[in-house]
Amino acid sequence: MTTLNNLLPDSPRGRFILYSTLSYFVLASAWIFLSDNLLARLIDVHSIVWLSTVKGVFFVLATTAMLRIALWVASALPTTGGGSLLTFVARGEEHIHGPSLANYLLAAALPTSMLLVRQAIGDAEHPLMILLVLPVILSALLGGFLPGLLATAIATIGAMAMDPLSHGSRIMDGRDMLALSLLVLNGVVVSVLSELRRHSQIRAHNNEELLSAVISGTSDAVFVKDLQGRYQLINAAGARMLNKSPSDIIGKDDTHLFPLPSAKELIAADLAMMQQAATQTLEESLPFPDGQDRIFLVTKGPVLDKQGHVKGLFGISRDITERKKAELALLEAATVFESSQEGILVVNPQKRIVKVNPAFSRITGYAAEEVLGQQPHMLSSGQHDAAFFRNMWAAIHTHGFWRGEICNRRKNGELFSEFLSISVVRDAAGAVQHYVGSFTDISKYKEHDEQLNRIAHFDPLTALPNRRLLVDRLEQSLHMGADSKHMLAVCFLDLDGFKNINDQYGHTAGDSLLVGVARNLIHELRGEDILARVGGDEFVLLLANMESPEACSQALDRILLAVSKPVELDSGGARVSVTASLGVTLYPLDDGDADTLLRHADQAMYVAKESGRNRYHLFDSDSDRRAQQHSKMLSVLNNALNHQEFTLYYQPKVDLLTGQVYGAEALIRWIHPERGVLSPAAFIEHINGSSLEQPLGQWVIETAMAQAEEWYLQGLDLRVSVNISAHHLLHPAFCEQLHQALRRHPLLPPANFELEVLETAALNDMEQAVALVVRCKLMGVHFSLDDFGTGYSSLAYLRRLPVDELKIDQSFVRDMLTDNDDRGIVQAVVQLARVFDRRVIAEGVETKAHGAALLSIGCHLVQGYGIAKPMPVHAFTQWMTGWHAEAPWHEIAQAAQTRLLPDEKTMTVH
Repeated sequence: MTTLNNLLPDSPRGRFILYSTLSYFVLASAWIFLSDNLLARLIDVHSIVWLSTVKGVFFVLATTAMLRIALWVASALPTTGGGSLLTFVARGEEHIHGPSLANYLLAAALPTSMLLVRQAIGDAEHPLMILLVLPVILSALLGGFLPGLLATAIATIGAMAMDPLSHGSRIMDGRDMLALSLLVLNGVVVSVLSELRRHSQIRAHNNEELLSAVISGTSDAVFVKDLQGRYQLINAAGARMLNKSPSDIIGKDDTHLFPLPSAKELIAADLAMMQQAATQTLEESLPFPDGQDRIFLVTKGPVLDKQGHVKGLFGISRDITERKKAELALLEAATVFESSQEGILVVNPQKRIVKVNPAFSRITGYAAEEVLGQQPHMLSSGQHDAAFFRNMWAAIHTHGFWRGEICNRRKNGELFSEFLSISVVRDAAGAVQHYVGSFTDISKYKEHDEQLNRIAHFDPLTALPNRRLLVDRLEQSLHMGADSKHMLAVCFLDLDGFKNINDQYGHTAGDSLLVGVARNLIHELRGEDILARVGGDEFVLLLANMESPEACSQALDRILLAVSKPVELDSGGARVSVTASLGVTLYPLDDGDADTLLRHADQAMYVAKESGRNRYHLFDSDSDRRAQQHSKMLSVLNNALNHQEFTLYYQPKVDLLTGQVYGAEALIRWIHPERGVLSPAAFIEHINGSSLEQPLGQWVIETAMAQAEEWYLQGLDLRVSVNISAHHLLHPAFCEQLHQALRRHPLLPPANFELEVLETAALNDMEQAVALVVRCKLMGVHFSLDDFGTGYSSLAYLRRLPVDELKIDQSFVRDMLTDNDDRGIVQAVVQLARVFDRRVIAEGVETKAHGAALLSIGCHLVQGYGIAKPMPVHAFTQWMTGWHAEAPWHEIAQAAQTRLLPDEKTMTVH
């Protein structure tokens, strides 16, 4: 049976064509065989030709009618899908509401042709009424009731008219009457049954049309599957859901429509449902080609045949994805509404409350039943005027929302601050449906903000403004007083002896004193003045609208007097009094910003404290301007050091007895990008004592060592000396840094490097200086005491200080030719050096006469412009060549020996 079913066409139209062809073959074969045998038995051979013609005409008429029915039905059959044959036969007759003219003509022609056959047979013994039954049945089946009755009437009347009885040859017996009655009865019964069948098919077809209209018109997917899960029917809505046509789905199972895992689960669930043979409604989630999962509400049940056996599965599926999302959104909204910590109220267009959440009741104290139907202004605190609410509702109507801070009243009468947001909910037509308000109780936050504001802007002990608020008020005062002719006095006040009060009475007493002083100061201030506490015992006063410095002085006297008033301490009831040091700067005489004015007043306060306390001091803007210039210059010099704008010039040191160039002093120069080469006089005063002194001095040491090492490798045995400042020398890391520098130049003999130290630097801290010189000399370097004689020279110190050389200051050498005192000092230093076994060198030798005079008193080591000016490295070797070529020291030595001093003229070698 299964094999036979597999051989049958899948489509209803194919099966109908097969059935119709087979039926036609069987009926045509039976007609030819039976009719030919019947004719051969009933008539003679001579009548066969014309009788066969009549038979053929009948066959043509009958088969034409059958062909018409077949074509009519086949045109209504679909190429695919299921459905019974009778269903489609009824559909083929969907337009038949009554017999057509063709039905009546056929009903007349069929019995008439058969009557002619009967007449041709002419058998008087056997009327052959059976021959008329077939045309009557065909007419009734094709036309229905009336054509069937017409065919019956024509057959009956024709049979009676052609009967031999009318010629008197035979009398109709009872058998003939029975046959004629059966013919009439058969015609009537068949006509009635045919009409009933036609009406039944039309009703079935109408029902099918209604069902088809419902299936086609519904937005739900309707489908039928066979036992193998293949789709036998699916409506247009279901095909649209899958983005396919029905023909692409019919005959396929779910593996062609959904991902394999989902398809297998679906097929297994359908199979289980068919096995249970029960209708179920459930939700299914299926993945679709667009990458989204959709949720369907599906009703599935078995399709049963007439015997009650399951032959498939039907299903009605509705896409409820959006509904589920909406339900979830409603559930979430409801959850948020109920669990929100913000109070929420819903108000209708008539401004009546229709819904509130638990947070609303918790914040306001009103239960839901107490506010439903009431207007929101029942919460009004009375703190806002009518204009506030007019503006609020104007914003709501214009923009659809409003948010802001508002003060309302709880049920118990307590006022509270809330941050309120109101939104408008409109329908599709734009009409207002509801107003939704949500609010947060911010009372605690405002209290906290106020506390933070007090902490951030006010001193917790005295309740005075602190530094932050002071700066803000000062900036406001500067802005407001920019065009004023009056002055603003910024006063920085520090209590004198406050630490002693703390140490003697304790910190609690100190706090009491600060509070008392603040109270006394407040009594002396005007309404526009400001008093702030900016530190432990430091206060700042802003005295506004000062007409002149004299008026300011009078106010400052009152302030000092107020500070000195006795204050009773909390601990022990003691009464103490303190004084204050007050620094003042006047704006706009001191035209600075708030930070600058406070800094200037602070500087002036320290001057007042150093000047004896219990006084005030006005800030000197000129001194500050110089300090600012110094700071700016340090920044420029630091930048110059970072960009390698410094270089070293070298001034020779010579021996006038031998002409030997035995050393060179390294002197710093600044190669300014705009001003050219600058001597130390242009910048050294800014470096001394600054943070730049040590890094610049270290750079000089490194650079001079590198040059000395290079000269040594070139065969020039020169001792290179550098000047070292007191702060640099006494730095804790100086010895280690010097040691590391020597290690970085291992080819340089340490004896070829010399440090020149000012006499004043060595004498400031003799113990530390001696220790440092000893440590450095252990490394092999030499020391020279520079500018000897300008400080407070001490023979004891000179004896203890292990320097190798004394350098006579140029101020004595320069005037020794004209000033006997200076000449005497130079002679004394030379003798002193001999006594202490120190080498001596004179600087400032500008003429041959200076050289001869020095040589005559025993000082043969010299340097100065008369020998050579400081020069770059590349010019130094050229100078040495010229010096040895001209040998000017011979002339000086001769003059020294004869004690005849030549005219003063320069002997600089060019």
